Amino acid sequence: MEENKSNNKDACKEVNEPQQSYGMGADEKDIHFFSSFEEMEEDNYKWLASLTPEQHLANATAFIKRIFAEELKKNPNLGNTLTID
Repeated sequence: MEENKSNNKDACKEVNEPQQSYGMGADEKDIHFFSSFEEMEEDNYKWLASLTPEQHLANATAFIKRIFAEELKKNPNLGNTLTID
């Protein structure tokens, strides 16, 4: 019975939060307050424009892996081949 408790504790340590909200850059510890949604969107677009193509690709790959995590666990070879119709 004690083994089940330890397994449940390990399972509860996983947190599903957006990865992109942490560690975005030099000012990651700063909190920004915006006076409008337009100002917030403009700041987000400036941040996206500052990313390198490699960072965009890494973010997209991580996003896809999070979305399809269950399918990838069931079939780890899923998505390893490319077919053109």
